[in-house]
Amino acid sequence: MHIVFSTKNREPLISAQLENELYAYICGICKFLKSPVYVINGMPDHVHILLEHHRTISLSDLVGKIKSNSSRWVKGCEYGDSNFS
Repeated sequence: MHIVFSTKNREPLISAQLENELYAYICGICKFLKSPVYVINGMPDHVHILLEHHRTISLSDLVGKIKSNSSRWVKGCEYGDSNFS
């Protein structure tokens, strides 16, 4: 499955400093949900994730959990942006 999602208002909020840790965090979420990531990358305003979608979770729930948890994580980071969504 190829998933793409953007930051709120497509603002360039994913800095180079944040990128690697954010991607690792997203991979951890996906692994926990039995949907391992093959490739993850993006730009300052969006993320691309290529993953194996496990049958025990709906696609909408999977995307929702990735977005909500990663957003919460970024907002708690020392270099995160409170406008990240």
